Amino acid sequence: MLFKRKQKTQVTAVRPPIVWRDMLVIFGIAAMFFIGASYLELSEEVSRVTDSMEAWQLDELPLVLLVIFILMAGVLVQRTCQLRKQMDLQIEAQKKLTFVLEQNRRLTRKNIEIQEAERRSIARELHDEFGQSMNAIMIDSVAIRNAVDEGTDLHTQAKAIVDVSGKLFSGVRGLLKQLRPVALDELGLAAALDYMIEEWRRRFENVAWVSTIDIEGMSLDETVNITIYRFVQEALTNIVRHSDAVEVKVIVIGSRIDETVTIEVRDDGSIKENAESSDGVGLVGLRERVESIGGVFDFGVNRPSGFFVSAHFSIDWHTLESD
Repeated sequence: MLFKRKQKTQVTAVRPPIVWRDMLVIFGIAAMFFIGASYLELSEEVSRVTDSMEAWQLDELPLVLLVIFILMAGVLVQRTCQLRKQMDLQIEAQKKLTFVLEQNRRLTRKNIEIQEAERRSIARELHDEFGQSMNAIMIDSVAIRNAVDEGTDLHTQAKAIVDVSGKLFSGVRGLLKQLRPVALDELGLAAALDYMIEEWRRRFENVAWVSTIDIEGMSLDETVNITIYRFVQEALTNIVRHSDAVEVKVIVIGSRIDETVTIEVRDDGSIKENAESSDGVGLVGLRERVESIGGVFDFGVNRPSGFFVSAHFSIDWHTLESD
């Protein structure tokens, strides 16, 4: 595959506390305290004070404090060991999760490639077999219609066959565009995107369609090409279905400096309608497509109104140029 740079879930290994270092600090402080206590004869002073309070057994207080200190040190060591084990388990779980996510990403990409291959095969069969057959039926029916007198039953039937054949032929052409955009294979990605947006512009004249396509001269691989095309196609379909937008903006920009491709589709439809459709299957499909090639998918609400979807992913231009 030409796409080399894949986003990976970063596993940050949090280093567990080092017991011996903490113990060294404790013993160092204890040694300093011993030196200071020896200089000040602190033990003798404490004994002098507590001896006068022997009736309350306060002379045993230093020994009790020593026992408490030893027990607290033992608890500290035990808790530190438990924390180390928990951190090791967490790091291992994160590594397994990263591996599973990477496997899922590869499976999703493979599934998309198989799906596109099947679409391409079906489109080819429809064009070669069904298209030629419908074209032959239309030619024969036109010949029959022109060969008989107008007003006869045969002329009426031939004309009906011509009309039905034309509708079927138009329907098949629409299916072919959905299954496999011919312009993508024949004209390239930039021209295919312009053609698709122009088709939407003709169908919805009351919407202002603004596009910025800046990927001319960039040799992207098949998977990246179809991902960009399907992303824009699905985003525009969602807008038409779920939004009352009067302006739609499409931005597809590739940067050789940053070695990235950025896609963004925005509209100014009502926030309520867009929010209701924000958890739809369409957005899930967009996310899967983008993340399958290591990209970052995002969507949200514009202010004061509207909705946007965007994708950003890296491309290895050196590999592309060598191919």
